[in-house]
Amino acid sequence: MDLRLLRYFAALADELHFGRAAARLHISQPPLSQQIRLLEEELGTALFIRSQHRVELTEAGKTLSKQVPLIFAQFERAIDLTRCAGRGEMGNLAVGIISSAMVAPIPRALSVFASRHPQVRWTLNEMTPVEQIAALKEKRLDVCFFRLYQDDPAIRSEAIGRDTAMAVLPADHPLAARKQIALGELAHERFISFGLRQSQLARSLQDACVKARFTPQIVHEVVEVHTLLSLVREGLGVALLPTSAKQISTGGVVFVKLAQTDLDVSLHARYRADDTSPVLEAFLDTVREVAAAMEG
Repeated sequence: MDLRLLRYFAALADELHFGRAAARLHISQPPLSQQIRLLEEELGTALFIRSQHRVELTEAGKTLSKQVPLIFAQFERAIDLTRCAGRGEMGNLAVGIISSAMVAPIPRALSVFASRHPQVRWTLNEMTPVEQIAALKEKRLDVCFFRLYQDDPAIRSEAIGRDTAMAVLPADHPLAARKQIALGELAHERFISFGLRQSQLARSLQDACVKARFTPQIVHEVVEVHTLLSLVREGLGVALLPTSAKQISTGGVVFVKLAQTDLDVSLHARYRADDTSPVLEAFLDTVREVAAAMEG
């Protein structure tokens, strides 16, 4: 149904006079009469009782006059919601993460995004990088975060700030007081690591050790950062972690810089190359903004 017909009806129902209603609508009286007849034909019932001296609403007309404001209000709401969706202000967002990604800027970006876009429902899904990419391609995730670059034409990879690897040592370790150490100085240490099969970061750091001419003796493989830090704290081994992991350390361990400045383990956002979702773009803009502010 043409909403214009309902607007004509609403004006006539208010005025109960064709001349005044036509003037209000800035049209002449004959077209108004014609449009009202078209509406009555479409509904299959008379809406007005017309006489030489007055115009009255029929029972059907009275019913419609009560519903028209609701129809217009719902239509306006539909327009508003559509515009909000187009601006990325409402919808759904599924985010994939690894445990070591839950450090700045991601938690802060989520907080800022939630405050700016309260009508967007977002969920966090903790997965390994391999699981994240599979879920992304299957459209079970909209964006995911893990470390290191991955070349895939179907997936865009965007670095979120810069992060480098550091040695994590027990507080009483002989090297803990040093400002910087060479990776090779850890050649005879026992290592705590993320699982090599599940973690691209762990494999990359192992490759860095091999380049430093030793193969790390990994005595424990873990999934969570907190578990790794706890084992190091108790003196069960040393580890290599991104600098950002210092944010979640609760003490008892020391982060020491490595002489190898090329150990880039920056966090990357991954999302489908063909995804044009306004919600996704709004979220990525927030992550970029927060990351830039924290680096500045």
